[in-house]
Amino acid sequence: MLPLAIQAVMTLRLRLVYLVVEIFRVSEMMRLQTYAGCSLLGALAVIYHAFNSRRQFYPSMVYLSTSKISLVLLLNMGLVIMCILWQLIKRIFLGHLREAEVERLNEQSRREIMEILFAITIFRQDFSVSFLAMVTTLLLIKALHWLAQKRVEYIETTPTVPMRSHIRIVSFMGFLLLLDCLFLYSSVKFLLQTRQASVSLFFSFEYMILATTTVSTFVKYVFYVSDMLMEGQWERKAVYTFYLELIRDLLHLSMYLCFFLAIFMNYGVPLHLIRELYETFRNFRIRVADFVRYRKITSNMNDRFPDATPEELNASDSTCIICREEMTTAKKLICGHLFHVHCLRSWLERQHTCPTCRALVVPPENGASTAGGQRGARPAAHQPGTSTTSTAAQASVDGAVDNNLSQHQARLQAAAAAASIYEKSYVYPSPNPPVWSPGYVVLPQAYRPLGDSTIVESGGEQAPGANVTHGESTSNMSNSQLEAQTKMLQHQIEVLQKQLQLLQKSKLEGSVDNKGKGVESSSSSVSDSGNDGHTGETAL
Repeated sequence: MLPLAIQAVMTLRLRLVYLVVEIFRVSEMMRLQTYAGCSLLGALAVIYHAFNSRRQFYPSMVYLSTSKISLVLLLNMGLVIMCILWQLIKRIFLGHLREAEVERLNEQSRREIMEILFAITIFRQDFSVSFLAMVTTLLLIKALHWLAQKRVEYIETTPTVPMRSHIRIVSFMGFLLLLDCLFLYSSVKFLLQTRQASVSLFFSFEYMILATTTVSTFVKYVFYVSDMLMEGQWERKAVYTFYLELIRDLLHLSMYLCFFLAIFMNYGVPLHLIRELYETFRNFRIRVADFVRYRKITSNMNDRFPDATPEELNASDSTCIICREEMTTAKKLICGHLFHVHCLRSWLERQHTCPTCRALVVPPENGASTAGGQRGARPAAHQPGTSTTSTAAQASVDGAVDNNLSQHQARLQAAAAAASIYEKSYVYPSPNPPVWSPGYVVLPQAYRPLGDSTIVESGGEQAPGANVTHGESTSNMSNSQLEAQTKMLQHQIEVLQKQLQLLQKSKLEGSVDNKGKGVESSSSSVSDSGNDGHTGETAL
């Protein structure tokens, strides 16, 4: 009985929420209808007053165009008519908007209104009633484009879409493309007739951007439909989509640069273009970097990633985590996970990490020298027990400490170095490790045993220098490495002694009430670290 009661309560609450939403929506529509009705009555009253007082058509038109009150009421009525047409187009092609579409519309509208206000300041000599009407039309058409893009994204992520939705979205994109071409043609025609920079340059650029965006959205939708007809087996869909977005960003970047230069040479700095220009350049740069990285990884996938053996397929789960299908043949990543070849290729088009463990598929080029590849450099290993105060003091004394390693990694590095010196607890990884979790730290270059081998770095990546057994590590160590280790321990002892002196000096100068406890804890931690370093030197 209790689950049924809970279910009934939840159903009642959902119905109540839905009822409240419907009430707000109806009230909003009633407010819009009331506003439109009042605007219509005001416009009709002004027109009636003009014709009743002037008795002729021409004097009435002069009165309506010169009277400020009449002009404001007529412009307001024109805005209401444009909003009604916009609502009608939205209702025909899209129906009711979803919450995500409304949020996207509100966010983009706020940003676009600010940019249009900046654009008006640039073209202030062309400011007129017709200019305001064209700007309002442009804003409403842009809003329709935002809704079209969001609806296409929704269709692509929905498993089952009725045929009616496909027909409506295709018709909607065709209608938007027709509007873009018409306004672009009129703007370019006026620009060629005047043969001088004017506000038509601004509208030509805007509608050109909208037209290319509409074409890109339509082509992406065609890719989705083609993949749907192939039952999701089109392997090259992601590649073509990536190329499409790359070409679109390149075209937009070229247009923004040309328009920026044209406005800068004729009017001044176009402030409304700075953000769009920067975002377009950043997106294009990211896509180019992803494309280069993708081509580098996939150019030699057969050589870079070995084929999984039948034993490895049987030992692990033979289900590909990307497509959730059984694997008969698979590729093995460095981290040890197995995937289909085509699934891995499609995954690498968007991501460059393992889908399972998020380790890098290909280690960085300078990954071998990330944790102390220079042999003569001072190591940044902090002994366990050092506090934040001692770390700050060491940074003031020794400016050559490697700040890229975190405190936890530095402690692991010091422990690995001590274990390799005293042959007590450190065990080198096997030549073919299974799956390594991100937590292993690379041994500094000065402590690595001789020989061409590989060591597993942080994040599961392999770097040259440590594919040796535990027994060979001691026999292959040279005298130069032992000297480097001795110098390292001596240097640590000197640093800790200097830290102790600094802390004692600050203890004498500071106040006992405010700093006594902190200095005492720091001094105790530094003294413990000094004892550990002294013990390591004695054992060596």
